Amino acid sequence: MQIINGDHAQYEIDNAGTPPKERSDWPLPSFDARDWAEAFCKIYEASDYKTISVDWMTTWFANALMRGYDQGCAEMQKDR
Repeated sequence: MQIINGDHAQYEIDNAGTPPKERSDWPLPSFDARDWAEAFCKIYEASDYKTISVDWMTTWFANALMRGYDQGCAEMQKDR
């Protein structure tokens, strides 16, 4: 993994040894759909939402899709 700015580096230092699901950036580092589904359900169940808005779901799916894209790019770079 390439760290681009110091804030990210400090975040990783501060969270070294923290279980993935306890980090504030979870599920962003995960490429596992189950992690994304679990995080979504946890937030949804704690909310007062009666319905799910298209905007909210767009945000979740955009993050999940870009995470997959980023993973693919990282794997292509690694293979070079």
